[in-house]
Amino acid sequence: MLKPLSLLVLALPAATAAYAEEVPRFDIKAICGAAPSIGQSAQATDRGCIHDETQARTQLEQQWPGFKTNRRNACVQEVSIGGPPSYVALLTCLQM
Repeated sequence: MLKPLSLLVLALPAATAAYAEEVPRFDIKAICGAAPSIGQSAQATDRGCIHDETQARTQLEQQWPGFKTNRRNACVQEVSIGGPPSYVALLTCLQM
């Protein structure tokens, strides 16, 4: 008979695999709050950033199953370095 901890250990890889099948959840407000304003008001920069990040997330949701798991994992790790991860950066990484 398996102990409850053993069952958890056996179920963990399946849960991780299922999670990897979904587009990661990033905080778009945090991403856009960290974006610098260049020649525009901060409000205009935030609106443009939120629009771009939302569009990239929508594209990722549609295209995610078509990318290989190892490529998805590598790109998620890459875009998570040095600040809030970005859907635009993730989409760019996956399309390269």
